[in-house]
Amino acid sequence: MQQEKLEVQKRGVFGKGPARELRRSGRIPAILYGRGQDVLPLQIDQHYFRQFLRAHGENVLINLEVADHGTEVVMIKEIQRDPVVKRTLLHADFIRISLEEPVTASVTIILVGTATGVSQDEGILEFPHRELHVHCLPTLLPESIEVDVSELNINDFIHVGDLSLAEGIEVLDDPHTVITTVSPPRVVEEVTEEIEGEEEGVEQAEETPEEPELISRRRSTEEDEE
Repeated sequence: MQQEKLEVQKRGVFGKGPARELRRSGRIPAILYGRGQDVLPLQIDQHYFRQFLRAHGENVLINLEVADHGTEVVMIKEIQRDPVVKRTLLHADFIRISLEEPVTASVTIILVGTATGVSQDEGILEFPHRELHVHCLPTLLPESIEVDVSELNINDFIHVGDLSLAEGIEVLDDPHTVITTVSPPRVVEEVTEEIEGEEEGVEQAEETPEEPELISRRRSTEEDEE
């Protein structure tokens, strides 16, 4: 995997108030930690960081260039986003790594092709498992994993154990986990009999006078006689 450069600055103020002020100025707070070294508070320009993520994704090796500190090889550990406006970043965690030591990471699964069961039989493509957890050297870490679904028919499955990855990449997920499948088309049954029954009931109700009206007329006659 290629290493990408990301420029950041050290952060000298802490707490919720300074963090909010930092975000209002178009930057976000971040931290760098790992490998038994000191935690380093950072700040990043939010627009610049969003462009970096759009170009390279979150699962990327980074040469983190920290102003007045130096360059460190890191990966993104976590990114916090606004729960309502997802594109708004709130905080980022970076972790130091060694290119000679294995790491554990989540890799996005991308489905390619059009399943036969969808194009010919109007089936529904289900995609319940969208990430793969792998353990490997950072240089072997794939940016994404493509899964070809073009041969899938109705009720066919692709499991984690069906995937073939490069040598040196260990998959941590249960091999029986279903990544994707094609379900039969959902048929909406028309309940015409129930509708017809309801219409007949309405017609009978309109033809048959209601008993309370007869009682009302009888009482009116008796009152006139009195």
